[in-house]
Amino acid sequence: MEIPTVMYNVFPSKKREQLITKRNVRVIKEFLRKREQIISSKENDIAHLDKLRKNKAITKSTYHRLKQVVMLTHDQKRIDLIKKSVKKSVRIDKYSVSYDNQESEDDNALASIVESN
Repeated sequence: MEIPTVMYNVFPSKKREQLITKRNVRVIKEFLRKREQIISSKENDIAHLDKLRKNKAITKSTYHRLKQVVMLTHDQKRIDLIKKSVKKSVRIDKYSVSYDNQESEDDNALASIVESN
């Protein structure tokens, strides 16, 4: 069950930390899985270029240019993945303010009414 980030303040602090940690673990696992896919894709693309070079389907200079393009493309994919993962993750310190033990003005007013009766 996905809980919107805004809703974390509704829960008590311990439960909130558990939910945030659980979500961050999912984000990290997803990041690692996608990173492995990017790495294997990069290796496959370079292996394909090597094969083309060995078969003399492309020249040496073309090989180096295409290899550079592959490297830059996969680096950009990795950077985008990092940005996306950071955006999905939730910082615990953002929600660490606890309202459990704080009394509001309404609570104080209610207590004074009860005391006066």
